[in-house]
Amino acid sequence: MKRFFTLITMCLLIGLGVVHAQNQRITVLECFTSATCGPCAGINPTLDNLIQQNSDKIIAIKYHVNWPLDNDPMNKHNPQEVKTKVSYYGIDNYGVPWSVGDGTWCDYSGSVSQNLINQWSSVPSPLEMRMTHYLNPTNDTITVIVTGRATSAINSSNLRLNVSIIESLMHYNTAPGTNGEKDFHNVFKKMLPNASGEHLAAMEAGDVFAYKYTWALANVLDVNQLTAVAWVQDYSTKEMFQGCKSQEDFTPFLNKYAVIENIDHTKSFVCTDMMNPVVDVTNLGAEDITSMKFDVLVNDVKISEIDWTGNITKYSSARINAGEINFETSENNKIEIVVTQINGSEPDAAFAFSKEFEQAQTFNGSNYKLTLRTDDNPQNITWRVVNTYNGNIVASGGPYEQPNKQYTESFSIEEEGCYQFTIYDAGGDGLAGTNGIYGLKCGSKTVFAGSEFTDEESNEFFFEANLGVEENESNICTVYPNPSNGILNIETVGTSNVNIYNMAGQLVGSHIVNGNASINLDNISKGSYMMVVTNQNGYSSKQIIVLQ
Repeated sequence: MKRFFTLITMCLLIGLGVVHAQNQRITVLECFTSATCGPCAGINPTLDNLIQQNSDKIIAIKYHVNWPLDNDPMNKHNPQEVKTKVSYYGIDNYGVPWSVGDGTWCDYSGSVSQNLINQWSSVPSPLEMRMTHYLNPTNDTITVIVTGRATSAINSSNLRLNVSIIESLMHYNTAPGTNGEKDFHNVFKKMLPNASGEHLAAMEAGDVFAYKYTWALANVLDVNQLTAVAWVQDYSTKEMFQGCKSQEDFTPFLNKYAVIENIDHTKSFVCTDMMNPVVDVTNLGAEDITSMKFDVLVNDVKISEIDWTGNITKYSSARINAGEINFETSENNKIEIVVTQINGSEPDAAFAFSKEFEQAQTFNGSNYKLTLRTDDNPQNITWRVVNTYNGNIVASGGPYEQPNKQYTESFSIEEEGCYQFTIYDAGGDGLAGTNGIYGLKCGSKTVFAGSEFTDEESNEFFFEANLGVEENESNICTVYPNPSNGILNIETVGTSNVNIYNMAGQLVGSHIVNGNASINLDNISKGSYMMVVTNQNGYSSKQIIVLQ
């Protein structure tokens, strides 16, 4: 899965007559079941019929768990996200069939009744929601667009947008479990962006949000049965404010509404005073966009203005080159793109998108090592290091031949100055979605590391000679398993200091081990990291991947 953009926009609505109104609330019923559960087979037909009769009031999602027996195929399609939902609602304290209605009602699935559905439906909602989905031409990827507008204030400090892909009907010719069921309705497939949902800010009346997600299909029996469900919920109290189900099309809330997905071709670290940013924009308004104006600001100072013409139809996207911008840097910096006009007038929603960047780090070591683990398409990956002062290429590599393989490239820098490292992906999807990762190191120090980008990612560093004695790396330890599900075993000699850094170079874990030892990584989130081990014999740095 790749999320193409996530953005909450605080809207300044002009002439739309927004009032503090309430809307009919659609309840999301989250059911926990199993093809190995005998009582589930008896309850599900009645429950499914009740849900179908109240399709204007309630939407169902069925999570298949791995008990009483661990052979439900629908659980095995996505066990981790089901486990997250089980834990969130505490379902493992009850059993199956069990359901959660409206986020707060939690009881035996057979207790769901018409009176209960009517009760949930009678509570008004402060939020309107609309969503649609579509498959790509090869039917192997689904795209979901969900948008919402607050008609009254929602004062929650932990608001989440949840988006789920479900398969409305899965039919098996032979019962896949032990309870005899062959037809399964509203089967959970995937959460977007993940099982924890998307963070939303507290909303005032008139505020609008819009998100677009894609998912590469997996374990789907019939693509024609796929649909999407979304709901907004207080993650702390579990209170549910509104739900909605995907429709073939919807009418956007606003006419002139363009969402900035990303500012691409920027850098996190710079030692030059120039960038060539690219703006990714999606039209979520009712009107086709034929012209736009943007202001480009660096550190709150307007640097330039983009005046664009073209055509972006509803739900379509465009990449707009902002041109070369020049600026003065400080220790911490911010580039911001602000939409000022759509089709010759102010947009219905006033919003901006920003990225932060820092002054480049300085390194004295002349010897550098790039460790690169390829994704599924290694032939698309190339890289180079350029002296930004004279444009000379000092090192380059790729394309590569073997997928999901770790490559190591070494090079030296002799001339003092500013250098730009750029990694390219001709396929436009970076190294995300696999175990693909890159890390550039100078001795034991991480210069840059990452995985998620589109067609390219660049950063700069400064080489200054004779700042100190260059360190020499040695292989003083062995670590396994890598990738790890939470426990990392280290084999070394004597007492060692073990430091773990994230991709931004921040220390996220520190340990002292004596000889062979195991380190618990439960407090480290899923992702890629650099581990540096130091002892009397020297130091060793290794990339590790945490899968938990």
